[in-house]
Amino acid sequence: MKEIMLGNHAIARGAYEAGVNVAVGYPGTPSTEILQFVRQYDDVYCEWSVNEKVAMDVAIGSSLGGARTIVVMKHAGLNVATDPFYPISFMGVNGGLVLICSDDVGATSSPTEQDTRIYAKLFHIPMLEPSDSQEAKDFVNQSFEISEKFDAPVFLRTTNGVSHSNGIVEFSQRIEERKEPFDKSSPKFRPQGGVHPTVMHQNAHDRLDRLEAFANETSLNRIEWGDKSVGIITSGTPYQYLKEMLPEASFLKLGMTYPLPEALIRNFAEEVDDLYVFEELEPFLEEQIKAFGIPVKGQEFRPAVGPLSLETLSETLKDLLAKYGKRVPERPDPLPGLIMRFPTLCAGCPHLAIYYSIRHAQKKLKEKEIVIIGDIGCYSLGIAAPHNMLSCAFAMGSGISAAHGFTHALEDPSGKAVLAYIGDGTFLHAGMPALLNSVYNKSNMTLVLADNRTTAMTGGQEHAGTGVTLHGDSHPPVKIPEIVRTLGPDDIYEVDSYDLKGTSQAVRGAIDYEGVSVIIATGPCRMFPRKIKMPVYKVDASLCTGCEMCLGIYCPGIILSGEKTKKGKPKTDIDPFVCVGCSFCAQICPTNAIISEEGGQNDR
Repeated sequence: MKEIMLGNHAIARGAYEAGVNVAVGYPGTPSTEILQFVRQYDDVYCEWSVNEKVAMDVAIGSSLGGARTIVVMKHAGLNVATDPFYPISFMGVNGGLVLICSDDVGATSSPTEQDTRIYAKLFHIPMLEPSDSQEAKDFVNQSFEISEKFDAPVFLRTTNGVSHSNGIVEFSQRIEERKEPFDKSSPKFRPQGGVHPTVMHQNAHDRLDRLEAFANETSLNRIEWGDKSVGIITSGTPYQYLKEMLPEASFLKLGMTYPLPEALIRNFAEEVDDLYVFEELEPFLEEQIKAFGIPVKGQEFRPAVGPLSLETLSETLKDLLAKYGKRVPERPDPLPGLIMRFPTLCAGCPHLAIYYSIRHAQKKLKEKEIVIIGDIGCYSLGIAAPHNMLSCAFAMGSGISAAHGFTHALEDPSGKAVLAYIGDGTFLHAGMPALLNSVYNKSNMTLVLADNRTTAMTGGQEHAGTGVTLHGDSHPPVKIPEIVRTLGPDDIYEVDSYDLKGTSQAVRGAIDYEGVSVIIATGPCRMFPRKIKMPVYKVDASLCTGCEMCLGIYCPGIILSGEKTKKGKPKTDIDPFVCVGCSFCAQICPTNAIISEEGGQNDR
């Protein structure tokens, strides 16, 4: 059976066919769909763990129990998961363990661009990189075979080029592979009471020697002979681009990119006149090949950041193209009149309302400048114009601790009100210990916790605060206000995100408090878990004075009508196809010109 599949879907199918029993992870583009596809298989237990470190712990425990296990995350999540992953990489595994990490090359949906391949070298573990959907499926089973043969976790790395492209995939039958639980009396997983860490480190180096011999023999790495005047070493998505551009050249296509097959590379290099290596982001392959003493060209023919493409490679390789009688294809002109749009939040997004309420409160706090230390979520769009609300954002949960550190660094804190801004999913991911630390170490800051009851930034996945698991099972959701109280702050406000008056008063009260204050602003995401469409609002043009206060929300549903007042001021209107009926703009209008389509003004 064959089917056209997304790369992430193919990985999920590969996990099923490989006999995976447990699949865990944390959502993050471009890896999110993998577990969402895996959950369709009844033979596999799946979960969204509360963060990547916990997911890795769960995966390790599953391996100890004898199950074949995958743990899935994006590049930023791997930074979180490294703490437990480092020791298990040296200790070894019981049931096969495969880390599937997707790098967001180009940072299309991430605050940073990162090349995680270096982790394979750091952890002394084998790494596989598929270049299409068929390999994405097949490499999962091969990863488990390598994991169990060499007693090591395996790193299966993809990029958005593979994760989010479609290809034909041929299916195989599921195999059942499960080991007995680990021997709890063995010293293997007890470095303090058993094998000394330096012995484990040496064992990892010895394992790399065996893996290199395997890399030289495995079909994961293959030579495709063509014109031997040009030899190209590549892997992943770049292989597809280069094969399309220069099918006449000779290729060494690497499916296993760590450890590298030195002997195979030397044999290939000896047969070709000019040797090139092409990869995205860091010169991971190039530096290792040069360290072998093999002259190779690479970095000078590609950008150092962002994804490769046919367009960029065609321009940098125009001389090679000319060698085969080809020209650089002309880039199409941009569409005429194309409007550049700034990133924005959805119509009716509770973050829009909270941001406006903070700005509203700022007007009454003229003696203090509000500084907002942000976090990772949809609200990170508040960094950009026109919002200009968040001054910075670093990593999941870091906003709270960074705000705490900022307050202690100020020589004169009286002139600044320091706020940390975080969402419910991020708070449950990494914000709880940060809040505890701020209370414990006597910070003077305000935490704005925007609870929209979903992991909106990655597509509306469930979390502990929604009470629904990845499998769809329901249980009582954790109560965020109770968690906050347990962590120790005395000054806590619970408000409706869309209540301008209540939220603004809470902001002013929290800033006046000496110590840690928390504002829990609750308002549903308008998109997830289902789209919310309440009776929409409209503008009574006869009452609109063109004051433009409603435009200050920066809601995409509020537009200019084309009409003007007698003084020439433009009047506003509301796009009924975009408006979701949150009512926040109606609270702001000083002339009550904004009313519900069903009649009547806002009753807040």
